[in-house]
Amino acid sequence: MKTFANLYVNELQPNREWLTLRRFIAINGALIVALFVAWLLITLIAGQQQSDLAASVAQANRIEVELRQRQATLEEALNDSSLNEEIDSVQQQLTLRQRLLIQMQQLTGRNNVSFSELLADISAVDNNAVWLQRILMQDDALTLQGHTLEPQQLPVWLADFSKFSTLKDRPFGVFELREEGDQGLRFVVGHIENSGNVSASSGSTKR
Repeated sequence: MKTFANLYVNELQPNREWLTLRRFIAINGALIVALFVAWLLITLIAGQQQSDLAASVAQANRIEVELRQRQATLEEALNDSSLNEEIDSVQQQLTLRQRLLIQMQQLTGRNNVSFSELLADISAVDNNAVWLQRILMQDDALTLQGHTLEPQQLPVWLADFSKFSTLKDRPFGVFELREEGDQGLRFVVGHIENSGNVSASSGSTKR
């Protein structure tokens, strides 16, 4: 029968150090690997940022070049004498058309009534006993010249003017009434300012 005796009690066992050479090498290796991985990640991130920065700078340069080209084109266009002449010509045409429009508006009556509307309303005042021979418009003053075989219809014809927007606000009056035999009664009605012109014109025509 064999009997074993433990001659190394805890107090008598030799001391062993925790940081051995193998552990030191392993720890250092792990640290080196971690530092390498961190350096690699930082390098990749920095490279990406540099690439993005370079792309942004290149785009900014392209935009600046394009802007300069457009500015140069604009300056060249502004300094183009033929283009400036065309612009001046268009401006003169617009100014002339605006003046003509204002003159037409003054000529054709109040409230910017067109001459076609005025003629349409005059023709709409239909009376078989009255026929017009002349329509005169001068400085917004309307004068009408004609004949009638029924003089009593002339006030009725004038009263119908109040039914039409281009005629109702015009101060018409009778300026001249003349009996002309078979042609009936010759009349001139309209604004007072034009009565002299119409009378003179009709007198010269008669002579």
